[in-house]
Amino acid sequence: MMTNYEKIHTARRDLEKLRAELIASLNTQKDRDPDLLILHERVSKAINALSA
Repeated sequence: MMTNYEKIHTARRDLEKLRAELIASLNTQKDRDPDLLILHERVSKAINALSA
């Protein structure tokens, strides 16, 4: 069974992977999709919250 610390670490790692994928997607778009920008902002905030 995972401890709470391990769960938070896993969630943060998964969110960082998602953020990297979002950045790659945004960098390949000529016109940035506003929904992806919002999602990137929210994922970044979630990572910051887990880091506190």
